[in-house]
Amino acid sequence: MMSATEKKRKENNLLIASLILIIIILSTVMFIRLGLDKPLLSQGESYYNLRISEALKKDFFLNKDPLQETIYEPNPHHYLASFLLIFLPVKLLSFLFPLILGLLSGLLFYKLLILLKIKPKNAAYSVIVLAVTPAFIILYTGLYLYGFALFLSLLILVLFLNKKQGLQALGGLLLPLLAWTNLTAFLITFIILLFLYMVIKRNLVIPFLSLIISALVIFLLTLLSNYTPRILGFHGFAFRNILSVLKADIGFDLFLLILFLTGFVIVWIKDEARRLFYMPVLALVALSLFNTVARIYINFIITVYCVSAITYFYKRKWDLKIIRTGTMILVLCSLAFSVTNQANLLVDAQPSQEVINSLDFLKNQLKGKVLTTEKQGFLVEYYSNKPVLLDSNSYLHSNYSEIRNDINALFSSVRLLEAEPLLKKHELKYILITPTMKEELWENREQGLWFLMKNSEGFINKYTQNNTEIWEYVEPREND
Repeated sequence: MMSATEKKRKENNLLIASLILIIIILSTVMFIRLGLDKPLLSQGESYYNLRISEALKKDFFLNKDPLQETIYEPNPHHYLASFLLIFLPVKLLSFLFPLILGLLSGLLFYKLLILLKIKPKNAAYSVIVLAVTPAFIILYTGLYLYGFALFLSLLILVLFLNKKQGLQALGGLLLPLLAWTNLTAFLITFIILLFLYMVIKRNLVIPFLSLIISALVIFLLTLLSNYTPRILGFHGFAFRNILSVLKADIGFDLFLLILFLTGFVIVWIKDEARRLFYMPVLALVALSLFNTVARIYINFIITVYCVSAITYFYKRKWDLKIIRTGTMILVLCSLAFSVTNQANLLVDAQPSQEVINSLDFLKNQLKGKVLTTEKQGFLVEYYSNKPVLLDSNSYLHSNYSEIRNDINALFSSVRLLEAEPLLKKHELKYILITPTMKEELWENREQGLWFLMKNSEGFINKYTQNNTEIWEYVEPREND
């Protein structure tokens, strides 16, 4: 019979092992990128957050994007990163900040499960499964707003579920901060909190008081700054948006999804008295098919049911032990495939050093707006210090659809008469063409704008290296 001390020691060791696994997985992805001579951060939101944080370091009361000259909406994530940049160089911040947030999020998730009466062993196993989920790996290998919002959510839930009123009050003070960071994450967190409070039969005074304070904070921010409250993350249903194997930005691993559904059915059948407790989980799963933020939260929740399924398979009485052994090997191999697949996607992701070299060249050219794909916008802005026509924040602008249509028309233009009015309309000076663009836009065949630039005197080739090209549009001069 195991003593209480030995049991506690084993539980602690398992928790430490799960946290070490988080460190190993997250740091390995980033180290491999560095080993392949790639920048630490893959292209996307990380570069916008880094650029704005550096700008805030110079001007704490920033109200306008210094590069794009659009209104800047303040966010706590940027202010925290800006503060850390005072003490840490950019590369070290890019490595440590997401790694520490990921580690703390794993620890807070474990603590939350303990407060919800999950066995410590199962809670630690849930953290292990969490470490291999695609969403977790993505969020904590870059400077992502959703990763910071999720950390705040977990911290708030842990504080609220604590029996000490002082800690609950602290959670209440952090709720407005979460609302300021991401309104969608705030609403999901508050709904989860209300549900948990009703289940454990707690007084709802503090949560609702915190809701009123949060609403007041949002109102004041809207009144006194450029902040605009928005419920973000919604999109149409498509498998490419929700499955990591189809390269979804934040997606489910297919095997973990199947394992979750298996575990959910097992728990549903076994725990008939508490079936009502599991209905909100299904509701959140349904919402996650149409909302990225909900998908991030459900990626945490499904780990508990995945562990239930794995435990069931392990403890079930099989007629042949080899079947149980084979099942467990299959589960372990599938988990290993999940983490390997997502790690490969992140390691292979742009930018390459060749693209960075081209952007360094562009940085030294005269001022001018750059035409490239929306996905590469943040990257081009950060390294070239030049504005782009479209980046991943442009969807917030009223003329977004018009600009998208103009860009599509430009990329498909084969005559200067078609392209020139659009180039002048948007004051475009440079065009960046990367290998990815050649493949995705023109199927590696010289057609559309790529063909036009090579066969028109209106464009000058400024840079060609490793299949990456930079062209300059030269506007014809009026005759004297």
